[in-house]
Amino acid sequence: MTNLLNQTPPDDTGTDTLKRFRYQAQIALLFCLACARKEKVRSIIMEHFEDIVVEYDDYWHFIQVKTRNADRGPWKLTDAIDGLKSLYRAFNETSHLEARYSLFIEGAISARDNLNSLTLPKTDISDEIIQKISQKLEIEDSECKTFIGAVTVHPNQPPRANITSHNIHLIGQISASTSTREIESLEKKLTDEILRAMSCDRLDNLLYHYIAKVEELEDETKARIDAKRLTSINIADILGSLASGDYPLLLRITDLHEPSPTNLEKKLIAGGATERIIIDAKTLRANASIREAEILSSGFLNQEDRITDVQIRIQTLTNSIVEEHDESEKPAKIIWRMVLDELTQKKDSVDPHRIYKQDPYLLLGAVCGISDECRIDWGVKIA
Repeated sequence: MTNLLNQTPPDDTGTDTLKRFRYQAQIALLFCLACARKEKVRSIIMEHFEDIVVEYDDYWHFIQVKTRNADRGPWKLTDAIDGLKSLYRAFNETSHLEARYSLFIEGAISARDNLNSLTLPKTDISDEIIQKISQKLEIEDSECKTFIGAVTVHPNQPPRANITSHNIHLIGQISASTSTREIESLEKKLTDEILRAMSCDRLDNLLYHYIAKVEELEDETKARIDAKRLTSINIADILGSLASGDYPLLLRITDLHEPSPTNLEKKLIAGGATERIIIDAKTLRANASIREAEILSSGFLNQEDRITDVQIRIQTLTNSIVEEHDESEKPAKIIWRMVLDELTQKKDSVDPHRIYKQDPYLLLGAVCGISDECRIDWGVKIA
């Protein structure tokens, strides 16, 4: 029988629920790619429509995915309580095991909201925040503190409108010879396979029995679990030779121990930049930001317009270099060197008002800032 979840809802269906289910499956797709490459991920279990359970070599990871329309504004702690409640149910069953818990949210967190305390890098969480959460979850403060210590919030997940393109680009990075149409087909087939697992009978407490190995499971129970369990075998059956490809950006995105990479980092990683280049880019970006703040606070007229003028110049210069090398195997390494060379030679014409002191390194930092704003890439376009 064909399940409705396996259908891509057309734009005019008005069925927002189906789109949300598909979004959750598309978030899980990243972990399926890691599983196919056998990058410490052994399996993915789609327990029900809101849960992703990732089995690593040495621990289990429970993930809740929450979405909201952009017009509702940034997330706050009060908006995330439902997701935390669901994670607490899993925590209550598995806290005696090697397990971790994450809340993936579509969109940004409000700048000064308490929810930021639960993102990476995590710091000590105040008693006030613990009390607020414990009241909402109706548990003791001490229990809440233990639970929150095991939870991480991962904001800025790709928006629903863009996640299909995001995943297609991620898959497509590893094989320039694979046509866009074929990659689109593979993305849909893998997403549909995840949705198939989601649509199977819910496991409820059977999942925790399976994870904890508290008892020998009957064959029927094992079959129910296997129906919802995605492994490298059935994922590779869909992806074929692409299953074992090199996915450098994937490794950063699915490393839940590190903060989510910025747009600048994503673009550099996708373009094949080395770790040294990425570190230098972040440092130069910070230096350029400091310089921009100094200029804007100087009180002189038209400084913002002059910053914009320089940024347009360096954007044009960089894009012209990107166009020459976007078919190279690791274009970011070439583009990085050539942009620095060009800025060194043309610093007078690029920065005529000395906004960036005609310093090629500050100008390169401004290039990194533009990349962070998604106005340029480093040879590989990502959604």
